[in-house]
Amino acid sequence: MQAIQEGQVPPDGAGAEAKGPVVPYDLTSQDRIIRGQMPTLDSINDRIASLFGRTLSGRTRMELRVTAAPASLMKFADINSLLNGQNAVGVMSLGAGHGLALVIVEAPLAHSLLAASLGDRKAKSEPGETRSDLTHVGKVVLRHVLNMLSEAMATSWEGVLSFKPQVLRFESDPRMAAIATPSDVGILCAFEVTGPIDGRLMLAIPYAAVEAAKKLLSSPPRLGGQRDVRFGQALARELELVEVELRVEVGRYHLRLADLLGLKIGDVVTLNTSEGSPLPVLVQERPKMTGMPKVVGGGIAVEVLKSIIHAPAASRPARPGPQNFTQVAA
Repeated sequence: MQAIQEGQVPPDGAGAEAKGPVVPYDLTSQDRIIRGQMPTLDSINDRIASLFGRTLSGRTRMELRVTAAPASLMKFADINSLLNGQNAVGVMSLGAGHGLALVIVEAPLAHSLLAASLGDRKAKSEPGETRSDLTHVGKVVLRHVLNMLSEAMATSWEGVLSFKPQVLRFESDPRMAAIATPSDVGILCAFEVTGPIDGRLMLAIPYAAVEAAKKLLSSPPRLGGQRDVRFGQALARELELVEVELRVEVGRYHLRLADLLGLKIGDVVTLNTSEGSPLPVLVQERPKMTGMPKVVGGGIAVEVLKSIIHAPAASRPARPGPQNFTQVAA
């Protein structure tokens, strides 16, 4: 279109040779061309699986393990085929400004999670077993179980997107669980639960919800992307025990080496500071504060006046002068 406006291509196509059939293109289409993998997204899903598996084992008192499969991109027309009457389908809010997502729990796994959450450790449904609609109590219990998944998502996505997931409702009619048009692209994240109970649950997140962070998701995961609070606290405690040298510089005076050798008891050396001027306080030979000398309890002390954020070059300790001079600091 820009070439037509600049006159490089005639609008009527004169002089152009036909190289193939004309294919119609809808400029209002929302189809996105997405290429490449998203390793950071897979790393986030692995952490979600780890956190969710840990809390799920504590909730059901079973040794359960949750693993994440590589995320896949597909249109919601294909994702909607998973919204059948056998699976438990929950509509999840991703937080303010992020839209909705779907959580799909296979019927056998949903039945087993409900039973285990209610105290039945032996109940296990077989694959292919038909499931009746969830009762009100079943929806409440299953929502509590999936809220553990929501908490794991919020923790794992921290630093990439500020998701605040929350399960809003369950839908038995697939038409009521449609959160996007069939042509929109979604990210399908599958999690496999193994142990005394097994099954699969899936997250369907619209690609538009994570498009703002697509460059970060497509880049390799950062090794220091996740902060360890305990490591930071331990490091802070270790740093507080480090000993540093604190020195107050009263003044400076330059004299020749011959004059220095001629000093004797009783001689007076005049410094370059006055009684009322602030004194630099050096930490590890770097000026960090200024202070004033005082006498407290019969001893000499220094009262800190202010901190030096960026010390000018003039306040740094000067280099030694020529060889025939000696610098004395009192």
